[in-house]
Amino acid sequence: MATLLVVAVLAAMFWPSGAPPGMGGQGGPPGEGDGAGGGMGFGPMAVEVTQAIETIAAEPVQLVGSVAPHRQSVIASEVDSAVAEIAVDEGHRVRAGALLVQLNTTTAELNLAAALASREEASARLVRFESELVRMTDLMGRNAISQRELDQATADRDEQAQSVVRFTADAARLEELISKASITAPYAGQVSAVHLEVGEWASRGGQVVTLVDLSEVEVTVPVPERYVAAADQARRAGVRVPVTFDAVPGRVFEGEVKAIIPEANPGSRTFPVLVAVENPENLIQGGMVARVLTQVGDLVPTVLVPKDALVLRGGFTFVMRVQPMPAEGDAAAPADSAGSGGTGPPMGMVVEVPVQVGPGIGSWQAIVGAIANGDSIVVRGNENLRTGMTVIIAGEIAVEPPPPPDPGRPMAGRVGEASAQ
Repeated sequence: MATLLVVAVLAAMFWPSGAPPGMGGQGGPPGEGDGAGGGMGFGPMAVEVTQAIETIAAEPVQLVGSVAPHRQSVIASEVDSAVAEIAVDEGHRVRAGALLVQLNTTTAELNLAAALASREEASARLVRFESELVRMTDLMGRNAISQRELDQATADRDEQAQSVVRFTADAARLEELISKASITAPYAGQVSAVHLEVGEWASRGGQVVTLVDLSEVEVTVPVPERYVAAADQARRAGVRVPVTFDAVPGRVFEGEVKAIIPEANPGSRTFPVLVAVENPENLIQGGMVARVLTQVGDLVPTVLVPKDALVLRGGFTFVMRVQPMPAEGDAAAPADSAGSGGTGPPMGMVVEVPVQVGPGIGSWQAIVGAIANGDSIVVRGNENLRTGMTVIIAGEIAVEPPPPPDPGRPMAGRVGEASAQ
């Protein structure tokens, strides 16, 4: 930033006589006589640049696939009962454990109350029978009763103890049934379908709600068999690949190859490859069209630009290329321009170049577009630039060179490298 301020001061000192572009030339209001200036009423903008470079990498191949949720479950009823309440609707997002459907539990609750009462009664009788058994044992020790009478007291005590166990089991079974009548979400997700209405009968095993988990999605792309080995290398190396979606313009997501289905489509001879994509904002929905840009082709020259050189605007990605100023007297030259041959800082003219973004390689991004090796690229100060604007080149930025080409990794990229400004 300090460099940009210094250059701006120098530009004011060395600017030729007359008002700078954007100030009206004759003292008029800002905007008159701007020409190809900075467009902000203060003359050309100061920027920092670097050069696009070329490396050898596998040729980018775009694969079109479809999206499926990370998890999808048809939640079923575990008990037979009528539907008393539906707590969700299609499209609702729910947390893990949230109530989805409540089944009627009136009969079960009445049976539970009866079982608990019977258990209490049986427990009270058991206390009396145990006391009686203690007394009979004492009498038997004094030969006051027969063995038969003691055995009968023991049998009565054991039978009553079994009654307590039976009523306890009945109560536990009914409590579990009542608990299962509250059908809850097994994980956080979004409701995609509700299969019952209030008052309908829910049978054990019958469908109740369909729940999908879109916190992560799986993109299935058909990969030609000649690229399967490269895709498997990417899977084992944990390579990240850029993924775009037609329904989410202007966003580039990262995906990781998770699995390769080991059975080809007999018609197309392609293998389904699963690419996992994080979806924390739930922007990606099941069934969307996805485009995965992978580098699995033949090794070819590939142009790289720094990641900070990428500008997202209106759903498209641009790189700002700086061209030499037109020769003096050229009709395209802006009025009052000093060009790049004056005594002040070097200047240039901006051209917006639309590009397609490939995988990241270190601090660089592979691109496809009208950018060539050695082109001067704006890295800082590029956010508000437009084609035809004049800029002051404040300096060149040194960017760490990309790692050398690795023929053993045809799907270029590393975890967390694909990004855009």
